[in-house]
Amino acid sequence: MNLINVEKYSMNENDKKDELENIPHKIIAERKPLVIFKTDADIYGRNISEMSNFFDGYVQKMSLAIRESDGLQVITDLPFSDLNLIGEAINKADIIINGNVTLLPDFESLPSDVRSKLKKGVYSVGESKQVDGNMRAVILDENGVRVKDITLKKALNSPANIETMRSIGNQLQMRQIYAKLSDIEEFQTYQIERDRDRDIIVPFLDARSLVLEAATKESETERVQMLKEADGKIRSALNSVYRDIETTSKSFAKRVNIPFLGFGKQINTYMSYISDDLQIATKYVGVRMQILEYLGESKTAKTILQQFNHTMLDFIEKPITRKGLSAATLMQDYFPYNNENVDCWYKFSKEMKPAIESSMKQLELETKDYNNQEIYVVSVEDGNNE
Repeated sequence: MNLINVEKYSMNENDKKDELENIPHKIIAERKPLVIFKTDADIYGRNISEMSNFFDGYVQKMSLAIRESDGLQVITDLPFSDLNLIGEAINKADIIINGNVTLLPDFESLPSDVRSKLKKGVYSVGESKQVDGNMRAVILDENGVRVKDITLKKALNSPANIETMRSIGNQLQMRQIYAKLSDIEEFQTYQIERDRDRDIIVPFLDARSLVLEAATKESETERVQMLKEADGKIRSALNSVYRDIETTSKSFAKRVNIPFLGFGKQINTYMSYISDDLQIATKYVGVRMQILEYLGESKTAKTILQQFNHTMLDFIEKPITRKGLSAATLMQDYFPYNNENVDCWYKFSKEMKPAIESSMKQLELETKDYNNQEIYVVSVEDGNNE
């Protein structure tokens, strides 16, 4: 019989800021080589769109760091009433955040057959009284018979856990933006020009090579040196992407301002460039932040995220036409829609603007309250039937 463990982590508001800032420097000598690129497309491919989103693996790695931290406290009774949260964490094998509760799945112990049956409705999450006076969550089969137990374990307060949760939160935000952009179907195909290859694609491929080569070095000093060089390459590529977004948006605005032009191939090409650049920038920022955090440059990583937030917010609301329309509004007006993606740019702007503004405010004030966040790690173990 399998058990599902859920480990909880509490955050103390009195954690010292200087302790958090020094954490990456304290652990630098103990770290393994940085591994970002894993699939064949990541390692050998040259098409950025075919590479991984680089967020999921990093989030899982950070979740593992919390699960393996010291001082896990077993919870003998359900601390919250919404069992659907646990079911969602197991079913999706993803981090679930609801209010001040965070569930971190133990990705290595969530069997695919259980997730599949939960998703199909064959299994369900319910309650079971194993100890007099205590209720615990369990997974029930189609006959209501308990097949797996869910155990909650709560983590003790730790500055390291707070910093890890901040890294997870940043990557989750990048993943959310990238997912929204990926959902927007592109109908245009175009040849990437030589200067885009030179300024945007090649520097990232160079950075990837440096990261991969750094992982083969035994010397920590040599690894750090190569990662710093890789960071410089991505910095250059990101600046080129940001500039390209601005330049293309202005050209797009001028083009649609020509009377009686209507929809045309050139307009579609501009929109393709803009949409592609936004997705590339999102990936590049995710990779660069991982490199910087590995190097202990957490403050720089926050600056990079803030730059990205401003770029995205400018795209959504900064006027680029005489009538005060933004690039996102023009994309909404001229994008070739069908029944499946109608109003996708309007929906993107409406959903992402408040999330971006919230992130910008939190980064400026450094008030993201992970101290009071309740974090649960969900895992599966063998157990006995009642």
